[in-house]
Amino acid sequence: MSKDNGVLIIGLLTAVTAMACGSSNREPTYWQDVAPILVEDCVACHQEGGIAPFSLDDPDQAAQWAEAVADATKERRMPPWAVTDDGSCGEFRSSRALSDEEIRTIGDWAAAGAPLGEPRDDLRKPEIPTLTGGVEITTPDFVPEIVGGPLAQFDEYRCFVVELERDKDLFMTGYDMIPGNPALVHHALLMLVDPELKIGDKPSNAERIRELDDLSPDRPGWSCFGEAGDGVSTDGTPITWTPGQGVIRLPEGVGVRIPQNHMLVVQMHYNMADEAVRGQSDQSVFQLALAESTPREGFFIDLAPLLKTLFVGETFSLEPGRESVVFTWEQPLAPLFRESSLQSIDLYGVMPHMHEFGRKIHMDVDQGGVNTCAVDVQRWDFNWQLIYFYQEPIVLTRQSTLRGSCDYNTVGRTEPVSPGWGTQNEMCLMGLLLVP
Repeated sequence: MSKDNGVLIIGLLTAVTAMACGSSNREPTYWQDVAPILVEDCVACHQEGGIAPFSLDDPDQAAQWAEAVADATKERRMPPWAVTDDGSCGEFRSSRALSDEEIRTIGDWAAAGAPLGEPRDDLRKPEIPTLTGGVEITTPDFVPEIVGGPLAQFDEYRCFVVELERDKDLFMTGYDMIPGNPALVHHALLMLVDPELKIGDKPSNAERIRELDDLSPDRPGWSCFGEAGDGVSTDGTPITWTPGQGVIRLPEGVGVRIPQNHMLVVQMHYNMADEAVRGQSDQSVFQLALAESTPREGFFIDLAPLLKTLFVGETFSLEPGRESVVFTWEQPLAPLFRESSLQSIDLYGVMPHMHEFGRKIHMDVDQGGVNTCAVDVQRWDFNWQLIYFYQEPIVLTRQSTLRGSCDYNTVGRTEPVSPGWGTQNEMCLMGLLLVP
């Protein structure tokens, strides 16, 4: 082949390659490249009336925030989806995780000056998530006070009985919680309490609640650091709300039973470390999606091994001034099956929980020597705590053991951080949705 023919062929190949890859040489624009990503994963919150502070379905606002959006997506702070979701540790439904290519597109768009491109009208904006048709439960209008002590220094845990009219057992299939004063509310639980249950010669649950309520007759409800209060036994926690959670819909066909004869008790955790919120009130609303029946009945449990060290063995306090303090735990599941003929149970979802010193949280399932990664969070963010449901449940057996770790950053602290219920204390908690 002559030199001239070689040059001609190379030139043709270069031209063909440029035509085939022309889109990669074009600067990305809002309408053609970025808007489809934002509409799919961000606009449910980032729109007028949404919970986010600015709109990303508005091209001018999106361009104004382009650098901030590029930075937040590059660091995977946004969209809020804390779990490792690359297939190496569980596969989750309704994932908000962006692909590397999507993150790169947003970054290139911001670096190019956020060009808008040609407007289009074929992108369907998602609706703001709401729980339509839900039954509402409202807590009393309440002014919390700091009553916590060293395990909850700036906090108050307060319980209230709430009413839900029903003439039969119902099944909760979804929920939402709207805090009346988000600056005050750290978390909230809705618990099931059998009023007639008595343990030994102790008062029944209903009698014990009356005793606790009478201790502060001038204020609604009663103090309750441990679930529904000292001496009150609970039969499950259908709702756990934490900041950033939003509307929760249980996996298709799964419901949590709300027995007709059980009381509903709400535990509200109020935090007043910010002096500006002291003296303010809160009245929060729970919304429940209910069904008369569901194909499968599930239940939530919480594993709180760090808190357990306050009562069993040696208390694990976090050493101050450390970039990384790691707490590890394990929980054999044989006790869960002790009084049951079940041979297995399905793990449908997980809810990791730590406080403001948290960095990372992780859990594995040991199935008789075979290890399965169940959930991994490498960038803990207290303000975005979600329940993560699996694409396919993980099967747990009597031989299974759960093993986990929580990693904390205590730089800036001069005193050890104790486990506890206060926002300035710490937890290492894993909520589990189990379905027999």
